[in-house]
Amino acid sequence: MDVFGLTFTFWTVVKTVFILWLFSVIYDWLAVLAWRRKYKLKGKFPFPIVGTLPYIIGKDWAEANNEILQKYGPVSAGSVGKMKVISVADVDLLKKIFVKEHVHFQNRFTMEDFDPWPMNKTLLSLKDEQWKRVRNIITPTFSAGKLKKMTKEINYCAELLTSGLIEKAKSGEEVDSRKHLGCYTMDVIAGTAFGIRTDAYNNPDDSFVSLAQKVFGQASLNPSTLLAILFPDLAWFLMKMFGISFFFPKDSLAFFVDVIKKIIKERQEKCDTERTDMLQLMMNAELQGETEDGTQSAKKLSLDELLGQGIIGFVAGYETTASLLTFMSYVLATHLDVQKKLLDEIDEHVPDGATEVSYDIVMEMPYLDQVINETLRMYPPITKMNRTTSKQEDVEIDGYWFPHDTNISYSIWQVHHCLGLYPEPEKFIPERFTSEEKAKRDPFVFMPFGHGPRNCIGMRLALLEAKIATVAILRKLKFVKCAETEENLQLIKGTFLKPKNPIKVGVVLR
Repeated sequence: MDVFGLTFTFWTVVKTVFILWLFSVIYDWLAVLAWRRKYKLKGKFPFPIVGTLPYIIGKDWAEANNEILQKYGPVSAGSVGKMKVISVADVDLLKKIFVKEHVHFQNRFTMEDFDPWPMNKTLLSLKDEQWKRVRNIITPTFSAGKLKKMTKEINYCAELLTSGLIEKAKSGEEVDSRKHLGCYTMDVIAGTAFGIRTDAYNNPDDSFVSLAQKVFGQASLNPSTLLAILFPDLAWFLMKMFGISFFFPKDSLAFFVDVIKKIIKERQEKCDTERTDMLQLMMNAELQGETEDGTQSAKKLSLDELLGQGIIGFVAGYETTASLLTFMSYVLATHLDVQKKLLDEIDEHVPDGATEVSYDIVMEMPYLDQVINETLRMYPPITKMNRTTSKQEDVEIDGYWFPHDTNISYSIWQVHHCLGLYPEPEKFIPERFTSEEKAKRDPFVFMPFGHGPRNCIGMRLALLEAKIATVAILRKLKFVKCAETEENLQLIKGTFLKPKNPIKVGVVLR
């Protein structure tokens, strides 16, 4: 091969590219070492490319975190590829990051170049003023008044769930909790988000159901995700050249965009603005979103923003609530005294002839609230979250530096299972969440939905959905242990908490 009169062989080109790549790896590694030195950060020594990842691969993630905490203190540094990470395990420091200094930490850390459209317009990805504007527009969607109007749809889905479980009880079959309860949350989020009725359990091949489950079935650290983290430049090149998606299945994304667009078009043509599902409530904000000069109104959503919120709301709403209900079926089956007390409360509050479980009824049941909160403490659906500094500036708090462009990670699991915060943290004790006990603790030690202005916006809907399902089931059934119910759950503590083996329980008629 001749270039500018010079002759190159194939192997010469290969060796040259390899040497340049090797130099870039060394440069990135030295940059991480310099970063640690500049900000006086302590932590496990990073290797080239993989950083501190080898210290946790093959180990229990929570135990590895505790080991780092004991050795390096409440603030420690790590890295994976070019991504720099600071882990924070001090509640007082987290409180300042969440609330007092929120203006400096209101952004989540994301790999921005890898967010496909319209996922780059979601509340998870938006930053600073854009995030604040969209959050303010969407927040009224989850008001008590709006949620009350969604209870009819949630009750419909709960009835489908209960009917399926009754059939299991009559046949004496064990229940795969995730399968049944996951179908329920799929039905609820489809109905409350888009006004679509799916019946996921009886129609598993429905495109809406199958393509949604494809998203949720992905491993949190699959090979493509790992490639993007370890070799972001190569991944970016592959994405631009070949259209590869590293964090979201392209067919699922295209399907949901198409579905939402069709719903929007149909409702706009019919001038149907009276629905109370989340999409319609956001559409009402999106209509007439542009000002006369063509710019986006501060009080309206753009179509891209509407599409993004619709998709991410579905994804987040399904996974977290399905996890909560799955683990709760296990704790009720293995703690019959707790279940008995909860049954008594349900019988006391729900009239015998009631056909639906109302918003007001479930909100007046303190022990139900305690059981759900203790389940979320022991088994938080998301084990860790992150922030990053806003406006690309370094921030100092209590003598600790938080550099810009850094993943500031905190472990929900670690806080929820801290012996100093919760005595006997591995025991299921709902009474931890009585009014008297909660008053003795800093509220920041309970964070299944995060804290501060950037907490989970769908928290109230998720809790309502879980409460209605629990009451609907326990009015007619009881959870019990079966031959396949594990005595001690084995857990996979990735970003999403999952049981190593499917949770199996029995159900019997009351």
